[in-house]
Amino acid sequence: MYNPPPADLDSRAPLIHVPSDTTIWCRSHQMSKHPVFFGKGMANRWDAPAGEYGVLYLGSDLFCAFMESIGRGVLRSRLVPKVRVQQRGFSKIRFTRSLRLIDLVSSGGLTRIGAEGSLSSGSGYKNSQRWSKALRDHPARPDGIYYYSRHDPSRTACALYEHCASALEVVGPPMRWDADPAVLGSILDHYGFGIE
Repeated sequence: MYNPPPADLDSRAPLIHVPSDTTIWCRSHQMSKHPVFFGKGMANRWDAPAGEYGVLYLGSDLFCAFMESIGRGVLRSRLVPKVRVQQRGFSKIRFTRSLRLIDLVSSGGLTRIGAEGSLSSGSGYKNSQRWSKALRDHPARPDGIYYYSRHDPSRTACALYEHCASALEVVGPPMRWDADPAVLGSILDHYGFGIE
């Protein structure tokens, strides 16, 4: 559904979420790439519509990170290809300063900017990418967007703009998903997935 940013978006005061600097976020990524990677591929929900800036996606926990990267591709088959958990891993990331995120989670957050829930849950990305750029350019100068995970709406995620790269710190080394059977097993059991 196409619901473009309103013409007066710059004059609207969005709700801002400022996570604690002790909050640990989780990222699922290819092991061949650094955990702090701002993609410009224009293939994901909050990516720049013309690749003019990079975006990094984080989940509020490992369940969210898994679903937003691996789980979303196996919703019908319920089977995760073994190679996916061998080639991908997860990292834990914290903020070294307070980041200001447009809040699409709290009551009134979407309404204040003139948006609706499909912005973070719809299947098409062209609309949300236009919003991403409009929000990035907002006078409030946000560092990113705080939203509900489309594939597990009980969990939250954030999309960060690359200008805040220096405020991110990787906590510990990256780990392959299949290197921690207890964590992977609990996630697979929770969502009813198996390994192919």
